Amino acid sequence: MDEALHVTNRLWREKYAEAMLELNPEELPARIAAAEKAIQQRIEELEGSNLEGSNEDTEEELWALNDAVRGLRVLAQAECRAPQSRKPDKRHRQEAT
Repeated sequence: MDEALHVTNRLWREKYAEAMLELNPEELPARIAAAEKAIQQRIEELEGSNLEGSNEDTEEELWALNDAVRGLRVLAQAECRAPQSRKPDKRHRQEAT
């Protein structure tokens, strides 16, 4: 594997892990954006370097990249909402009354 391709393979994985493990809600949107950017760059690299035909490693990494994008979308939807958009749990309302 070309050293540059190996580095970008590792980069998107690191950025993805940083986003998924971020606990600070103020930092999370930036972590997600950085991971999405690294993932998109890697997808473009793989598609550009694989014009002659695909190999099993490339296809497997593309599956992993697509899974990572879906994971980031779920994370963003679940954690990057404004606090007002969350409805209080019924149990909490009952306890308050």
